[in-house]
This record gives sequence, structure tokens and C-alpha cells, in this order.
Amino acid sequence: MQADGLSTIEDESRELDSQANEAILVDGAVLAGDLVRRCHKLLNELGAFQQYLIERKREHTVELKPFHHSISAEGKSLEKLRSASPASERTVHTLRSSNLPFHEAVWDTAKASTGFVAFTKRFYWDTPASRNSKRSQGSKGRCALVDVVAQDGQQWIKVSTVTESRLLFELAKAGWEGVDSDSDSDGDGILVNGLAHATIDNDASANGGLPINNGKDQDRVDIIRQAQDLQKAALAQKVHYKHPCVTVILPKISNDPPPEITRILDTIRSTGATVHLGPASPPSDLHAAFQNLAPDPFINLTPTLNIDCTILLALVSDLSHCATDPQPWFHRAISRQIESERQEQLLPTTLWPAMAGRDLICTEEAARRMYEIVDTIGTESERKRTDLLILALGQTQQQPPDALRHAFARLSNYPIPSNWNLPIKVVPSVATAISNLPPAAQKVKESLTSINQSVFLYGWTKGWTTLTSNRTVAKLIEETVEGEEGEQIGPKVWLYSVLDALKVIEAFALLDEDVEEASETNIRKMST
Repeated sequence: MQADGLSTIEDESRELDSQANEAILVDGAVLAGDLVRRCHKLLNELGAFQQYLIERKREHTVELKPFHHSISAEGKSLEKLRSASPASERTVHTLRSSNLPFHEAVWDTAKASTGFVAFTKRFYWDTPASRNSKRSQGSKGRCALVDVVAQDGQQWIKVSTVTESRLLFELAKAGWEGVDSDSDSDGDGILVNGLAHATIDNDASANGGLPINNGKDQDRVDIIRQAQDLQKAALAQKVHYKHPCVTVILPKISNDPPPEITRILDTIRSTGATVHLGPASPPSDLHAAFQNLAPDPFINLTPTLNIDCTILLALVSDLSHCATDPQPWFHRAISRQIESERQEQLLPTTLWPAMAGRDLICTEEAARRMYEIVDTIGTESERKRTDLLILALGQTQQQPPDALRHAFARLSNYPIPSNWNLPIKVVPSVATAISNLPPAAQKVKESLTSINQSVFLYGWTKGWTTLTSNRTVAKLIEETVEGEEGEQIGPKVWLYSVLDALKVIEAFALLDEDVEEASETNIRKMST
């Protein structure tokens, strides 16, 4: 009888083990299938965004590759796990530890943002001169990892899928007095000035009976340390004259967390970061999300645009309007520009959309230099376009805008947009007053030639966007202003960031020298 009873128990035990293994098998198979499906969905959405950018010729304006590579690697791992024994507890544990939910949270956060720039980007703060994510020579590697760079670089977003129970565990491990990760008690340590070390205040009544944390143990709470590092890196960078703003997204933390978690959140906020709780809410329509991620690149341009001499030249250059075959004697830069023009068609895709519906002006100095260059090396068609493009100072407009556009169209391979406001009006030369500009304006003025002073300081004074392809001057101005103390706001500059047309390339050598003294022979040497 005893033997029968033992046999029955063994049979029941085997049955229970079989049921447990079957449950694990089902759970593992279902979980693996679900994760693989979600990974494919995420990759498909990223692929759709890449195609969206390609169609708009903006694929080089964002960084997707590291994030896409990480998800692809995760997908391959999930496929291998699905093919492995799903009954294995180790397999199930690995599946449940997948990094895919984090990738999904990052992608949802990005879709809910605007002006996307990059995923997974490191920014360093180890040298005062740090201006981007590249580590300087001799760096000790002190950096912060930003999950989503948005708002054209001015917003850094950190996404953490840490749970409330995990945070409580980290608090207990860090030695915070009154914190028990297994307890529902309200007793906990609090933070003072964002720096922590768990000690008990001798006068507990002065703090409502709560212990005070005022040393370094807090650094062992990962999300706090990450927020501190992000702020250090943000203070070492400037984007469009301002330090980036840090945002921390905590999708697994509720909007009504326990007091211990609330104090962690307060400490994160004390670093200057903005904290968002709960999952992101991106638009359900992918196209709407993509429009937010990659908005109209010209949306922030001012209603009146100040046109630099380099852009004036690009607008009339034969290379911008007509198909040109590279010649053996062309400079490499010119040959590259010809090939770029074939692929990009820069006037209809970039310059004309930037100017669409806006009033266009240029300074007298820019117009004069433009005329000098075109008169010296311009072709007949380039001279004709120049006469149509600019209304010289003191001249009376003889033709209406429609007639000017129609005449211009006869000199171009591209249709002229109906909202391109011709002619560009020349504003008179005036002594550039900088008294109403930030203190950095004086240093900027001292570093610029007279023509660049007239163009960039005029636009700065008026608050108008200056269109230019002079990268050297644009970067000089930005670095000069951002190198000053505080957040001084410099001029609005829109940089035409591709290789410029033939006459623009030639013009760069002329912008800082007296054209009247440069012989045509010397000028021609610029293209060989």
C-alpha cells in the first residue's frame, strides 16, 4: 500500500513537472514569437522613415545607423532564441531580459519629438572646448549617452525603462536610511542639493523625522548619475548659441509614484532636467510622426531673408541652371559640384524652397561684389540672370515680378516657382551699429572683413536670417559668440551646406581681396 502511495505521488510529481515544462514551452514560444514580431515592426517603421528621408533628399541630415544596427542585432538574437528549445528556463529568462522594450520606448519617444537629429549619441564634457560629441585628444572618456537628440540638437532625451521596484532596490543598495525595497513603509532618505550620502540628522524633528542624504551614495542610483552626467555634458556644449535642454523619460514609472521614487525624481529635476513619467504618446499615423521628426527645414527662416554674395552667385551660375559636362582641366571641387548638381538639383530642391514667399534683400556691398565678379568672369547668360535678379540701389523696377520670373525661366533648365519674389532689393550702405547687439558682436565685427561685416551684422541687427554658403565665416561667428560667457544669441544664419556652384567657389577667393586688382588670368586659375 505504501508502495502504491509512493508510486502515486511520483506519478503526480511527474505530471506536475510535465505541466510546468509544457507551460514554459508555451510561454517561451509565445514570448519569442511576440518579440520577433515586434522587432520586425520596429525595423519596418525605421525603414519607412529612412525612405521618407530619401524621398526628400534628407537622409544625410540624421543619424539612424547605430540604432538600426542595434535593433537588427537584437532581432537576430531573438530569432536564434526562438529556434532554440523554448522549454529552457534559460531561454525564457533571456527572452524576458530582451532589450527590445527599451528600443521600442526610444523609438516611441523619438516619434513624439520634433526636429530629430540622432539616436544613441555620446557627448563629452572633459575639456572646456568641447563643442560636439567627438572626444578630444587626450580625453579621459567622461561622457554622457543621449538616446534621442531632437529639436535640431537643442533637446537631449534620456530614456530609462527602469521600474519602481528596481529604483527602490538601488536605493536600498546605496545605503539610504529608511529605504526598504521589500517594504511598503513611507520611511526613506531624502536628498539635499542633489548630492547624497545616507546619514541621520541629529535633529530629526527639524526635518519632520526624516533622515537626510548628503554625500555620494546617491551616485550609485543609475538614473540620477546619468542625469548629472547629461547636465555636465550639456553645459559643455552649445547648439544655436544655447545649451541643450535635458529631458528624462521614464515610461515605467507611474504618475503617482511612492515618496521614495518622488524624491529621486525631484533630484533629477534639481539637475535642470525635465522629467516625463509614463510611456510616450507618438502620433498613431506614421506619416504625421515622420513630419514631426523631419519638419520643414525652412520653417524657422524669417519672413525677410538677407542674401549673402555667395548665394547671389549661386542663383545666377550656369552650373546651377544648366547641365554641364566635367572637363579634364576642371578643379576637383568643380567636378564634384557638377556631379552633385546632377543628383541633387540644388536650386529647385533647396534654394528656391528656402526663399519661397519671402521678401529678399541684400546689402549694397554684397550686390557690388556680386556685380564685380560677374562682370569679370561671368558668361553672357550669367550676366543676364544678374540683371533680372537684383534691383540695384536707386533703380526703378521696370518689370513686374511675373515678367522677371518668365524671363529668368528662359535662362534655366528648371521651372521658376511662382512665389519666388523677384527682384532682390538692395539696401543702402549704413554704418553697422552694434550697440543693440550682445557684447560678443564687437569680437565678431573685429574678425570679419568689411563685406562680411556689412552682410552678417546687418542681418543680425535686423533680426533677419542671412542665407550664405560661406561656411568659414558662419562657423567663425558661431564659435565667437558661443565662446563668450553666458548664452549670448548670435545672428540667424542659414548655411547652404553643399558644395557651391563654380562662380561661388571662385568667389570665395575674391571675397577678402580687392577684385579690381585681381586680373582675369588670376581669377581663371581658381578653376584649374
